[in-house]
Amino acid sequence: MTDSVSSLPAIDKEGLQQALDAYLRLILRQGATEQVLEERRQLLDRLLPMLDGVARGSASFRRVVDRFVSECAIVDRVMALTCAREFYYFWLGDVKKLVEITARSGFTTRNVRLEMADSLASLLERMRRQHFDAFPPSLEIYLGKLFEDGMAEADIHEREMLLKGMLFLLDGQPYRPDSFRMVVDAMLLHLNDAHNKKSFVQLAREYFYYWLSFPPANERIHLAEEAAQPISLLQPGSTTRQR
Repeated sequence: MTDSVSSLPAIDKEGLQQALDAYLRLILRQGATEQVLEERRQLLDRLLPMLDGVARGSASFRRVVDRFVSECAIVDRVMALTCAREFYYFWLGDVKKLVEITARSGFTTRNVRLEMADSLASLLERMRRQHFDAFPPSLEIYLGKLFEDGMAEADIHEREMLLKGMLFLLDGQPYRPDSFRMVVDAMLLHLNDAHNKKSFVQLAREYFYYWLSFPPANERIHLAEEAAQPISLLQPGSTTRQR
């Protein structure tokens, strides 16, 4: 969701239902099963009444979604946030953006339930207790690039802990971009401060191209076949220093 200066008029119940139907039809065409559709419909049927009469804009949507997610069972919160994020441009009626997202396969077609923690500290503590260290080579490559760019060690360590928490949640999921996007949503639920959430999204976007370009050895052939191009052609993202 991007911030907008002005808001669009609210849409009525019929318009909300049409937007939901359009969203479900799209993910059905992209391969979602009937079970996925039904679970998402049930979730978003609880969001629609909260959007009734709400002027359409990023700030108003974010406020409603924060309340919507908080009222969901913990096990459903990642999927609730993912569904809401994907539904956003249908609610706005932004056809140009929807075409752009569809072209880059930006919608998920699986429902994932992750073992969440009540905070980032709790998540990292669980990771340590389980002695988890199955991190892909992309993590070391990315952190090394930050060091070469002159980033302070404390700042690198902070990014390392955030990315390790995300990769811990990602473990066991298919090595695909939609898995990455859903785990980014999961990590946002472990962060309380709005500034920290925004900074994490920027970090995840930057790291994503490293994650996709330098997968574990057992994933390389699969990813090359899925992309129909050599993985070496995928370019890492920028590692510009954040202030």
